[in-house]
Amino acid sequence: MLVVSRKPHEKITLPTVGAAIEVVQIKGGAVRLGIDAPPDVPVLRAELAAREIPLPQLGDGVGERRFRGQVAVRLKTVAMGLGLLRLQLEAGPLDEAYATLTQLQDDLRLLRLGVEGEVEPAPEPPGRPRRALLVEDDRNQCELLAGCLRQSGLDVDTAGDGADVLDYLGSHRRPDVVLLDMGLPRVDGPTAVRAIRRNPAYAGLKIFAVTGRAPEEFDLECGPGGVDEWFQKPLDPAALLQGLTERLDGRPCGA
Repeated sequence: MLVVSRKPHEKITLPTVGAAIEVVQIKGGAVRLGIDAPPDVPVLRAELAAREIPLPQLGDGVGERRFRGQVAVRLKTVAMGLGLLRLQLEAGPLDEAYATLTQLQDDLRLLRLGVEGEVEPAPEPPGRPRRALLVEDDRNQCELLAGCLRQSGLDVDTAGDGADVLDYLGSHRRPDVVLLDMGLPRVDGPTAVRAIRRNPAYAGLKIFAVTGRAPEEFDLECGPGGVDEWFQKPLDPAALLQGLTERLDGRPCGA
């Protein structure tokens, strides 16, 4: 292994493959690198090597459908991530925006490596789309996240706090999932969760909590008697979409 020292904006070149690596920023314990490489040279973080989408075998109809479905899910994740990136840029946390942008770049590279030619998204499954109630008191964040979820195929309604959630559930058709911020005015997230779980009419309703704090701080169990899944802020769009899909398909809490 060659070890070299570089200062910000100094480069390392790999002339045999036509690539260059530039130190963009050094901050804390992390170094941001800019990598300029030809389109046919894959550039991935080492931990992503196992996430490449396998190409289906020719003539394998099942494999091709599975492949198309994987591509469709990843495209939805990228679209969701773009909405989250816009939210983060408007709110100002640039470190979080850089992390989201890196994840989007990784997903797009994986698509380029896995796709030959154009691949159409998999058709939507039959039946009504799944419905989500998104509860967030920051209106801008609420609308941006709702847009991301709609792009992933969900039918989304919104509410501003826990009191609105309880009013909604009493006057609308029951959603498949409630995506609930924990820090809310009037009636906060934990209080809303307990009220929902006490009502037998809402038995089995999926509740996903969104918070920047540790789940242990809220004294809510994991599962049908409390919260089905916890998502940490800042949201990872890929993890959120995967969690929503898997939990609505029946994966138990903590699995």
